[in-house]
Amino acid sequence: MNAQAFQVTCLQDGADLTAADALIVGVFQGDEPQLQPGVEGMDKKLYKAMNRALKAGWITGKVGQSLPLPLPESKAGLPPRALLVGLGKRDKLDEEALRQIGGHTLKACDSQRMVSVISLLGQLQGDDLEAGRSLQALLEGTWLARYRFADYQKTEEEPKPRLQTLQLLGAGDQAEAVVARSEAIARGVWFTRDLCNSPANVLTPKTLADEAKGLAENGNIKSVVWDTTRLRRKGMNGILAVGQGSEVPPRMIVMEHLKGGDRPPLVLVGKAITFDSGGISLKPAANMGDMKFDMSGGGAVLGVMKALDALNWPVNVIGIVPAAENMPSGKAQRPGDVIKMSNGVHVEVLNTDAEGRLILADALVHACSLKPAAVIDMATLTGACVMALGHNATGLMGNDDDLQSELEAVGKLTGERVWRLPMFDEYQDQIKSKVGDIKNVGERGAGTITAACFLSHFVEEEIPWAHLDIAGTGWGVKGKSYIDDGSVGVGVRLLLRLIEGRMQEAEA
Repeated sequence: MNAQAFQVTCLQDGADLTAADALIVGVFQGDEPQLQPGVEGMDKKLYKAMNRALKAGWITGKVGQSLPLPLPESKAGLPPRALLVGLGKRDKLDEEALRQIGGHTLKACDSQRMVSVISLLGQLQGDDLEAGRSLQALLEGTWLARYRFADYQKTEEEPKPRLQTLQLLGAGDQAEAVVARSEAIARGVWFTRDLCNSPANVLTPKTLADEAKGLAENGNIKSVVWDTTRLRRKGMNGILAVGQGSEVPPRMIVMEHLKGGDRPPLVLVGKAITFDSGGISLKPAANMGDMKFDMSGGGAVLGVMKALDALNWPVNVIGIVPAAENMPSGKAQRPGDVIKMSNGVHVEVLNTDAEGRLILADALVHACSLKPAAVIDMATLTGACVMALGHNATGLMGNDDDLQSELEAVGKLTGERVWRLPMFDEYQDQIKSKVGDIKNVGERGAGTITAACFLSHFVEEEIPWAHLDIAGTGWGVKGKSYIDDGSVGVGVRLLLRLIEGRMQEAEA
């Protein structure tokens, strides 16, 4: 797994700065670029040298810009050079902008071969942001930008120098707690990215279950894996049908973090098709290798649980991950088969490539049996969602307006935006079956919505439920400094922010 972390420490005013390779200072964009507050009081020579660079137009302050600058000798005891980084316009300094700044800064440090830096960026404070949120967003972007999946590439004989120590100067009294929280969240995302990026011959339902078992080592998470015997006993025929064509049996993973007393749990359900060939309804060969990412929803649930293991918040969260491999064989399910699901609903399978909803259905039935406060499922479910929303927003549907509004709000804050789609009664007509109760595909139009309509048959009406279709946001996202090729790890930060918000409400 990924091991490219760096150390983040907090310095107080008056600390020795000479050992670092550089001092990082932000520049705001405007008609006249301006240095971030706090620089003028450090050293007059430093302030003048930086302002000369600004007046010369060497840096305008646009996000993504950086400028290495030699520093004059000074009695203040400064590093030998500075790295000026663009902050964008001052009134646009929100959480997502700070994540982008953090990512660009990390890449600039690495490109300049800076091993140890002292940063003033931790002093930045966006308008209307809660205490500590500016620093958390900055650090999230920094941590996540470091991620690379290189498990199967030869290591360089002489690796290039990269940032190893980031020291925050004057970041405030809460800085150490924010650093710890940010690192735990980032490591949860890293874990998800590692799982999703792993090739399907390595990450199978069995090895995914083994990873879940590993989360229980510290005692904050309890992990139980349901094998085929238990799945049959519980009538989980959707999961069994999808997995029956593979040589690797399906599993259902149940993880618990129960530290919130007698409050009802939030249940997270994540689809994990570790490889999706389409089954008998075989997919085209082009880009089929990307179908290792079809377990991104389940991977995100594991990432959330890994973060909770480190954070150990006083909350009740249960993660459920149905895991299977969708393969064609003489044992595979066929178009036209009818499955009796665990809640008694008979499903006519018309397309074996619409398999994700079948495994989610059984998992949702189990989730509702746990008397939850709410259920949120996440899945790379439909190509139709990519056509509708592209790679910039996750599709959101459900039965509860308050829960969907909650997800919209935290989506804006985390930069993992969601977009609500309707579930009018007329869409339910598209999945009525002449053979069973419902069929697993509807008409060509509104495929994302009819998939959610299918799932609604396995959720009890009185339980708040939301469905997140991450088919467009799970991988292949461009234009963000903290996202590399491959898996995004989408959903981890979104769900953790929702969990944190509910925790704060309970404690208020």
